[in-house]
Amino acid sequence: MVVIVMVRCEFEKLFSNRINRILVLVLVVIAVVFSFFSIWSINFVDKDGKTHNGLSAPRKLNEAKLKYKGALTPGIFYEIIQKEKNLNKKYGSMISDSLYAANEQEYGDIKDMIVSTLCYDKDFDDSVINDLDINEARDIYYIREKNINHMLKEYDNQEAKKKYLKRQFQKVHKPFEYAPAESWKTMGLYVTTYSMILLVLVSFFSSGLFSEEFRLGADSIFFSTKRGRTRGTTTKIITGLLMASVIYWGAMLIMSIISFGVMGVSGASSPIQIEDSYSIYAYTFSQRYMVIMLSGYVGVMLSVAITMFVSAKTHSQVLSMCFPIVLFILSPFIGRILPFRKVFNITPDQLINVYNCIKLPLIYQFGGIVIMQIPMLIILYSIVVIMILPFIYRAFSKYYNK
Repeated sequence: MVVIVMVRCEFEKLFSNRINRILVLVLVVIAVVFSFFSIWSINFVDKDGKTHNGLSAPRKLNEAKLKYKGALTPGIFYEIIQKEKNLNKKYGSMISDSLYAANEQEYGDIKDMIVSTLCYDKDFDDSVINDLDINEARDIYYIREKNINHMLKEYDNQEAKKKYLKRQFQKVHKPFEYAPAESWKTMGLYVTTYSMILLVLVSFFSSGLFSEEFRLGADSIFFSTKRGRTRGTTTKIITGLLMASVIYWGAMLIMSIISFGVMGVSGASSPIQIEDSYSIYAYTFSQRYMVIMLSGYVGVMLSVAITMFVSAKTHSQVLSMCFPIVLFILSPFIGRILPFRKVFNITPDQLINVYNCIKLPLIYQFGGIVIMQIPMLIILYSIVVIMILPFIYRAFSKYYNK
């Protein structure tokens, strides 16, 4: 009960700062703005060729795409490829908006899945449909399996990885179950960007938890109290972690409720292989969204833990903010110019880049254990967060014992 009271006092002290209150309001405003950006980014073309966006556009687009909801059988692939070939033969690249509305708008997701399958090991190119023999139009799953087997041959000398990848691909059942998932695709991008903003601002809040005592000259009073070194230090650590959790999930919840409330949740149980045919992750669109948020949360907690440790050690709010900026913002740019890119596939910044990481077939082996990049990052950095906490406690509680 005493700890709860102390945590509440730390929260009150933290948000008695006018700047912190304003920044929390800014986070809420950004959540609302991003929600409406995501909604307005979706376009719907009506039968007269007029383009609409706004609150009703996402659901109208979903309704148009529902024509193909259900199992993606070879017959559906044949129908769509035949339509595409006929349209290209008759109109070329001069397809009107009204023709688009009655054709590609309805089956565009499935067309992209076909192209993604045919463009194995090369850049995405719509023209591959025109080059495909119509007699092979029903063989999309066969072509995908053949390419997967080719991918697995790269691991002929790594039997454990090969078996693991094979099991991953087998988890995705065929025929794929399709439902329009425009809202999930769109929100994957926005939740990635928002997690970065949350990471920076939440780290800023936590940077003052320990340094504030020294800035105000209250450190001698804090450490002279009976429970200051022990319970007081523990309370500050709990406050930082709790504050980060409440703000992160609260902000994500606001953005998700507004966005999905307007756009709907169609496609939640469809596999992400409809968007990226050779993804090794057996996720549905809703699962991918949750993994992106979970990974972002681990990234935020890691940033907060590091920030609190540096703040407790140096008593400098400015210096403590430098570390998360370097780790999560500058690190991706550094990774692009340095020769050892493989190292940067497991750096902390990848926790807030899961939307792109899911597209990469990166797996790692430790003895007899094989694990994919994203689960490894989440587990690894969750452990790192836990390991940092005792160092925060020691750095701050033992300060006057030097």
